[in-house]
Amino acid sequence: MRLLLMFVMLAQMAGVWQSSPQTVQRLPLQKKEIVLESPKNYAQRLVRIDPATGKEVYYDPKPEVVLLDAKTGKHGLRWIGYDGKQKTIIYYRPDAFEAIIRASVIRRSSGEYLYTYTIENATSSAQKVEGFALQTFAADVRPLKIPDVYTGEMSKNAVMKEGNWAHFGFPSAGQAVAPGRRLELKLLSSAPPGLVECRMHGILGMKGVGEEPPLELENVLPGYEAWPSGYTIGPVDQLKSFSVTKRAKYLRNRLAQFQQLGWIAAELVPWYEQNLQANRLGQVFKRAMEDFKAGKLTSELLAMMQSASQ
Repeated sequence: MRLLLMFVMLAQMAGVWQSSPQTVQRLPLQKKEIVLESPKNYAQRLVRIDPATGKEVYYDPKPEVVLLDAKTGKHGLRWIGYDGKQKTIIYYRPDAFEAIIRASVIRRSSGEYLYTYTIENATSSAQKVEGFALQTFAADVRPLKIPDVYTGEMSKNAVMKEGNWAHFGFPSAGQAVAPGRRLELKLLSSAPPGLVECRMHGILGMKGVGEEPPLELENVLPGYEAWPSGYTIGPVDQLKSFSVTKRAKYLRNRLAQFQQLGWIAAELVPWYEQNLQANRLGQVFKRAMEDFKAGKLTSELLAMMQSASQ
């Protein structure tokens, strides 16, 4: 009987632990599954013109991709050069790391929003993070200068074609985010925070060997789609003109996504759904501050709720 009571008490305690509120945990940036393979079809290379016959002489360059280190994403791009010797260019996949992005916003007395982004590279990562790309939908986005961090607007491409993308590059040893380290980036904008996409990358570029590799070998390499991607907050001009109802709807329609991103504890969603439906933005922000302090809501969602309530 005493043993039975003990089991009942343990079961009740387990039920209490399982139903207790959980703190939030941001989703790390996601990677696209990409396998690098040697080109199946390729052209023979013109090596010379036979002086005796005047005919073109071709040879087989035998292009191939060789995996050298799976953990660091190190590959060898190999082929037979014009001199008959094997050539190898080292290529690193730009996604050999695990990272998260944290963001917060402060509205200055001037009305401008100061955005702070913290990149955190996991200790288990095999590669440094050397760049961060942020999607924005604002006319004025001004990254703050940081030594050895290069900023600029990215050109449109098939992967990052919506909005304007700001790029922060930090390949130098002093700023590259090594495993277990973090880096803070800042920007100013008159636009309030909204949900935007972001991407990061590791090592870019390859060191040449004095000869261009076969075009088919270069074509097997991935582009921007290989950069790990995720969501954060960034300047969105459109939110400036939103009514109270539209601001509440903007947040309400994204609650499920916020939960998937790890920005809000699941048990809180019904309360926010109900109060956003009723346009109670003041109460929503007040509750958000409490939930943020309790670790059940992230700084990203807090910033959006604060901006919507103002």
